[in-house]
This record gives sequence, structure tokens and C-alpha cells, in this order.
Amino acid sequence: GHVLKQTGSMEQMIKSINALIADLRIATAALPLLIGMLTVPGGAILSAPMCGELGHRLNMPPARCAVANIWFRHVSYFMLPLFPSLILAAELSGAGVTTFIIYNFHLTVIGALAGFSFFFRGSSKASGDRPPAAKTRAGERPIAELLNFCQSILPLVTIMFLVIFFNLYFPLALLLGLLTAFLNYLPREGRGQVLLHRLKTMLLPGINIRIVLVIVGIMFYKEMLAYTRAVFHLTEFLLYLGIPLIFLILTLPFLIGMLTGDNSASVGIVFPLFLPLLPQGTGAYPAYLAFLYACSTAGHIISPAHPCFALTKEYFAVDIKEIIKLMLPLLLLVTLLAFFTTLFFGYF
Repeated sequence: GHVLKQTGSMEQMIKSINALIADLRIATAALPLLIGMLTVPGGAILSAPMCGELGHRLNMPPARCAVANIWFRHVSYFMLPLFPSLILAAELSGAGVTTFIIYNFHLTVIGALAGFSFFFRGSSKASGDRPPAAKTRAGERPIAELLNFCQSILPLVTIMFLVIFFNLYFPLALLLGLLTAFLNYLPREGRGQVLLHRLKTMLLPGINIRIVLVIVGIMFYKEMLAYTRAVFHLTEFLLYLGIPLIFLILTLPFLIGMLTGDNSASVGIVFPLFLPLLPQGTGAYPAYLAFLYACSTAGHIISPAHPCFALTKEYFAVDIKEIIKLMLPLLLLVTLLAFFTTLFFGYF
């Protein structure tokens, strides 16, 4: 994000978006949603700079920008077939990925629409400073702006392409994306000197020690959870309380997802525990599976131990309470929607 801003990629990206899309709210939501396809821990930090810049143009406060970045990145994870946790849930249950897509598709759609209405309330449809280029002859400037946008976003596309299509180790893909960012927008003359200047002036200033410490802290916290087996003890305690199954599914996966901050770990814990308790062989069984996964995902999204949450919080320098306060109503809406969907299929 730092290098994109310093080399001019960020400015060009925003100008092109401003020229191509009349409603900047759509762009602010779409960028984290698209980059969310890059399902790696902490990937929200890639969309945070763009989301912040567009949010600033829409006069959104930093806390709302932060939550929009987190929410639109993850709202598709309730049914995204590329998400490792959904693939794991499908494998553990033997139900297939399609089952989770069918039963949770409406959660993503309604969650995205509700988020759009909630985050951008009071924001105008577009910034008042659209460039004159956007008003020129149709078919002339849009193509040029699209090419400009593709060049500006090339470092991010490089990372996504290498990870999704070549399954390249993410830190290595990130390094190649960083190299692409350094090489982008080099002048025709004196390229070597400019590149050397960029390496000297952009590399070290772009390293945020607080974000590094956040990641170290999260990894230490997860290791401590595994070592003390705290999550397993909590699970055993709640299972023996005699709570009705549907309410147990509503609470336990959410708590484990929130405690671990890792949806794959949460799914790996709760699915083997709940599968024998679900009404297998009935029409309600797929709905229960989707509900189990949705509750785990909801807890994962709002967890302070979730790398995307922690990194976005640090980037926008906002308080955890502000993020939770803004995100909780949306998560409650989506979770309750999944709850009543499961009740419907269980009843009929």
C-alpha cells in the first residue's frame, strides 16, 4: 500500500475508478470484495489503502472505512467456493461445496446489500471532482482509463494471479507483487537511478512495526490456545449443558470462530463434534450444515484475533470497540437469517 501510494499507482487507480464508475460507493465496496477472492490470512491489508482513499473522498470516518474493508472482503465467504474453510466443511461433512453455496447464497447477497446501505448512508453517490476526461466522447476515454486502471492495479493482479492460478507461496507472490509495484510508472530516462531511489526511500518507510507485532501476537495467542486446549474444554462444557441443538449451533461455532480467529481451525473443531448430532437423512440436514458453517464464519469475521481484523484496525488506527459496534448489527442480521432458514427447513 505504501509503495502503491508513493509511485503514483494509487492516485492513478482512484482517478481511473472515478472516471469509469459514477458511483464511488460501488467502487469502495467492490475493491475489497474482489481482492477477497485472494483467500489468504490478512489479505484485507491489500485493499485497505484503496478503501481508505475512496472512503475519504466519500467523507466516511476511518472506523466506517475500516469496517467496510473487513465486511465486503468477507461477506462472500459464507458461500465462496474458493474459501479453504468452506472446502474443509464440505470434505468433513461429505455434502459437497454446492450445498453450502445453495443454502448460504442469500446470506452473502443480503449481507452485501445491508452493508452497502449501512456503511454509505449519508454519502453522496460520487465525488464532486470527477475529471473532465470522464465527460469526453463515449468510447474514447473509457478505454484509455481502463488501460490506466489495469496498469495501476497490476501489482495486486500479479499477486492474485500467482496465488490463485499457480498456488504460489503467498509471501513469495507478495514479494513479486512488490517488485512489480517498484517497476511500475518508471520514467523512460534514468530508470536505474529512479528505481534505486525508490528502494532507498520507500522500502523501509513502508514497514509498519506495529502491524508486524500484531501478527506475532496473534500467532502466539493461537499457539497458547492450542497448548492449553481451552477451546476444547469450552466445547465439552457447552455440549453437556443440555442446550437445544439449534441454539447450541448458534452459539458454540460462533464462540470458537471468535476465539481462534481462524475459520479453518474452527470448522475442524466443530464439524466432527456436531455431525453425529445433526438430523442426517432428513431434508433439514443440509440446512443444518450450512448453518453450522455460517455461525463459525460469523465468529471468525468479528474476531480481534482474525488477521484481517487486526491489520485493518492498525491501518486505520481505530479502536476495536468501534469496529465491533459497527459490524455487530450486520453479523446479527446474517446469523439470524441463517437461523430462521434452518428453522424453516427443519419444520417443513
